[in-house]
Amino acid sequence: MILVPAAVPRTAPAFQRLIDPEQRPAIRAGLTVEALPPGVQVEQLPYESVESVTVVLSGRLFAAGRILSPGEALHHRPGTSCRISAVRGAPTTVLTVRPAPLRAAVPIQRSSSAPAASWRQVEVGAVRLDQDGICGPYTDRAADAFLVVLSGAAAFLGELGEVPLLAGDLVYVRAGERYGLRAGRRGPVAAVLGRVGAPGAVLGPEWGSRPMRSGQAGPQS
Repeated sequence: MILVPAAVPRTAPAFQRLIDPEQRPAIRAGLTVEALPPGVQVEQLPYESVESVTVVLSGRLFAAGRILSPGEALHHRPGTSCRISAVRGAPTTVLTVRPAPLRAAVPIQRSSSAPAASWRQVEVGAVRLDQDGICGPYTDRAADAFLVVLSGAAAFLGELGEVPLLAGDLVYVRAGERYGLRAGRRGPVAAVLGRVGAPGAVLGPEWGSRPMRSGQAGPQS
């Protein structure tokens, strides 16, 4: 388990590498977070061999012809760029997830050729739990997992037992480690839950393998 307290910046501009595959070769993805001032436009550069995923953590984001709210994600095919704009009002915070490429050379996949199943390694869902609600625990043997608490106080359910989490905290777990989330007694909890599979692997239905009480996780498109 890798815990990053207060991972979500509260002011803009801010950019931070939360999880870096160069420093931790055993993990399957790099995660960065950035706070965008209201109205600013950013061109996200392409990654030729892997997809990237933009997840809204706070504020609202305009991308691909639609407005994304907290908990929603936008997938970018390998080799494609995307222009994103922070909607005017309050700062917008985005999380970028990029699977780590294979150590060996990875053939470039163009957006016009590969079907979705061949390039999507990341699955992202929005989790909303009522008071004392539980999501999981799960054990993914084919994927790393991460979660970010957007609002409320919760407890992470992992190998070390329950770890208290507050809004803005991020947890990353490697494949095979147990993970889950429990809402506290003071109110509901909103979070983002994600999985990152190995290159070429098809993510299984671990999120649907057992019922969740007082909450639901579903993939965003």
